[in-house]
Amino acid sequence: MTKESLEEIKVKLSDFMETIESVDPETTDISDIDEWLSILDQLEEKVKSIQK
Repeated sequence: MTKESLEEIKVKLSDFMETIESVDPETTDISDIDEWLSILDQLEEKVKSIQK
């Protein structure tokens, strides 16, 4: 695992958490949730790719 790759994952995860924390449940719709799930999938794939 490279230090740069790990740092990239940390930044993306931090950005993701900031987004989630600022969400207004009253205005969130299914497309927002789908987008977040996609981001999590991308992060998971990145972690898997650097573990090999």
